[in-house]
This record gives sequence, structure tokens and C-alpha cells, in this order.
Amino acid sequence: MAALACPIMAGGPAASRRLQAAVHQRLVTPLPRPQAARRAVLAPRSQSTGRPGSASFQTGGAEASFGRPAWTSTPAERPALAATAAAGDAAPVATAPTDAAPAKEPSKPRLPALDSLRFFLIAYIGVGHFVAFATKDALLLKLFTQVNVWVGAFFVISGYVAGYTATELGKFEANARVKPAWAYTVGRVAGYYPLFILVQLLFGAMFAFADNFYNGPVVTLAHGLMSTGLVQAWFPAHAEIWNAPTWFLSALTFAMLVLPYVLPSIAEMRKKGLRKLLLALTGASLLGKLAYSYDLKAWGIMEGMLSARAHPNTIFWNVTRFHPFYCLVEVLMGVAAARLVMLDGVDDEGKPTGEGPQRAGSALLPLLGCLGITVARALGYLPLNDPLTRVLLFVPLFTAAIMRLHRQTLQGSVGLSGVLSHPALTYLGNISFPIFILHGALGQLFYKKIIATKVWGGVMPQSFFPAYCGIVLLSAALCQKLFVENKKVQEISGSISKAIAGAF
Repeated sequence: MAALACPIMAGGPAASRRLQAAVHQRLVTPLPRPQAARRAVLAPRSQSTGRPGSASFQTGGAEASFGRPAWTSTPAERPALAATAAAGDAAPVATAPTDAAPAKEPSKPRLPALDSLRFFLIAYIGVGHFVAFATKDALLLKLFTQVNVWVGAFFVISGYVAGYTATELGKFEANARVKPAWAYTVGRVAGYYPLFILVQLLFGAMFAFADNFYNGPVVTLAHGLMSTGLVQAWFPAHAEIWNAPTWFLSALTFAMLVLPYVLPSIAEMRKKGLRKLLLALTGASLLGKLAYSYDLKAWGIMEGMLSARAHPNTIFWNVTRFHPFYCLVEVLMGVAAARLVMLDGVDDEGKPTGEGPQRAGSALLPLLGCLGITVARALGYLPLNDPLTRVLLFVPLFTAAIMRLHRQTLQGSVGLSGVLSHPALTYLGNISFPIFILHGALGQLFYKKIIATKVWGGVMPQSFFPAYCGIVLLSAALCQKLFVENKKVQEISGSISKAIAGAF
């Protein structure tokens, strides 16, 4: 103590006064803090549950297309401290400890409305595939045979979910699930391949019987390999071999191969770039459809009402509707649309804009537009062929609808989003993939002449069609419960997927 006191005593009263003043100044002056931290502490409490970076949600996995969905929204608002940190600013400095846990990143809300929407899409397409066995009414046939228009919505919604689950909310980056690329692809395909292969095995003898009758054993074997390997969409004349609707999975698998390589680049785009991307993708899709329409002078035909022999060029038509490249374009449209919503509330640097949530708008209006287009074509008021209707009208309206449903969910499942989130509808959405896989195989059992005659003595009458629909629904529910949700099946599928991904 004497040693400490000596310098003060040596300086006399003046030195003592200077030291006291310095100590007082140090005590009353606050320590400096980073600018970002001051903004975080002073930020007002957010009142929005919809803007990225301002809310935290329960999250869950979802497959890129038909895999078992789980989109039940349970939003929980968080203070602005966590919002600011999650949106990209420095972690705020609280009152005391320096080792406090960092602010939690916002997780993504589930979107149950999209599941329900998938059920309505597959219900229309499933009915359309076999409506000719239910009625001979020309108007009804025209209403329900526009499946090549509606199927574009499936590719868009598949891309939307892929973009939503594989990129970061409110940031310009993809998340870790896209790397390594092969693991991403294998994981996505594993979401739908197990049920596909189960149906392939259960109905394989039936498929092979009909194929062998018309084409012989060698071609039947080749078709079986093409179908099982999900490459049939690359062969325009054979895209619908065996279980015909599964050409969709063939095209989707190609998209799943490409996505991990393009998702990071799309995730880096700002909103202006995403809008340009949507425009460019629409142009690329339109170009191929214009070529088909111009070369065949087929501007106003309804392809769903024509037999293969009546169509001016079946191969050209099959390339236009089945080719995986055109399907990939629509998947990428869905990715870009999802990113536009995920960037609501942040600027081009990824920081919160401070604005309220973007107005969702009505999701019902564009969906009614899709229905109106279908009706107008059936009544003859819109003489436009299937491909041009799809790219110019149906896909843009459907894309706008799912973006609005997404925003409605972020704002508390308001409007149509709340209706589509009803548990009964989301359950039907959950079984939409089994419906998709089974309806073609069961339809052949009852309505393909060579098979139905062998099994039942003839094709089922028109009055049987409601029973057919009921059988498809019941079979789909059983498959979902006993196979898709079976823990053992999931474990085996996971082990196989891990082994395949590891091999690459």
C-alpha cells in the first residue's frame, strides 16, 4: 500500500485531484459497443410472424416431390434481438456475460396448404387418365382430359419444395443438404423410389403380360429395365411403358440430378435476378412449344381428345410433353418462385428492411383462373393447344397461387391457406403420392382390355368408375400407413440410400 501511495504523495494535492477526476470519468463513460449490436438492442419488438428473420418456427423435412410431407405450421414469435442476429447482423451484446448462447437462427414454417393442393392436382389427373371409361359426354371428356396442362403444376410445386428446403431463409445461400451432390440426389429419389418399386413388383407380372402379348419377351425385358431404372421419359415413343404415369418420376429424377449443382447459384440471386430467371425459363419453355405448334400447325387442338393415330405427329408431341429437359425448366421455375418469397423482408445485402410482411394477396383468384382456363377450353372459348396453354397461362397462374399460399401461411394461415390446412385435406395430401403410383396400375387392372378380359372377363362398365376411385383411395391409405410410414421400411431405405451415396 505504501508503494502505491508514494507516487500520489510525491505529486501532492494536484496529482491526487487529477487521479480522482480520471477515475470518475472512467466510471461514468460506457464501454463502446459494435454498431450492429447497438442496433440490435435498440430495435423495436417485431409484430410480424411472416417476415424472414423476425420469427422462429418449428421445422420439418419434406421431400422434393411426393415424399411423405409434414407441413403443419406452428409459428412462435421471437423478440427483435434474435430477429436481427438471425438476419445477418452481429450478435447483440446483452447486459452481462460474454459467453451467452448465440441467437437462434429462424427455422422454416411448414406449408400444409401445398400438400392439400397436391391432392386436388392428382385427383384431377387420376380421373382424367380413365375418364373415358366413366362417361361418353363430350363436354366432360374435354373438361377432364387436359392432364398435360395440369401436370406442369406438379413440376412447379416439386421445384418449389426443393428450393424451400435446400436454401436458407432470408439469406443468399443454399444449405448444407445440397452437398455432396450425389447424397442430395440419392436422398431425394429415396423419397419416392421405395413405393414405386413396391408397386412395380406387385403389378410387374401384369405389366409384363400385356407387354409380352404385343411386343414379345425381348422388348418386354428392355421395357422392364427402362421403367425400373426410371429412364423411360428419355424415349419419346416409350415414355408410358408399364405403369404409364411414372414417366413423371423419370423426368423428376433427372431434375434431382441437376438441382444440387444449380441450387447454390439460384440461392445467391437477388429478387431482381430471380424475376429475370423466371422470365428466361418461361421463354425457354415457350420456345419448344412454339416449335411444336408452328411445325405441326397445331395451334388450337386439344391433345387430350385425340387418339395417337389422329394426332399429326405423336413423336413430336411426346418430346414436347415428356422430355426431362422441359420438365426441369418447370422445376427451376418453382425454385425461383420459392426464393422470391423466402427473401421477403430483407434487402440485397440480406439485412432486414424494417418493413412489414409483404401483402399475400388472394390465392383463390389465380386458382380460379386455372379452373376458368380449363372450362373455357372445354367450351371452345379458348382455342389454344395444351402446351401453349400450359406455359402461357396455367403455370404462371399456379405459380402465383402457391407463392400467395406461402405468404398467407407466414401471416398465420389466413385466407385460402387456412382452409387448405384443415387436417382432413392435409391427410389427403399425404396420400397423394400413393394415389399417383397406384391409380395407373389399378386402372390397367380394370380397364386395359387384354388384362381386364383375362381377369374379369371384360372391361368394367361405366357404373364401376366410382368404385374404382374408392379402391384407389383405400389402397393409397393402406400403402401410406403400412409401407410409407413403416419404421422398418424407412430404416432399410435409409441404409440403402446411405450406402449408395457413400459409393460415390
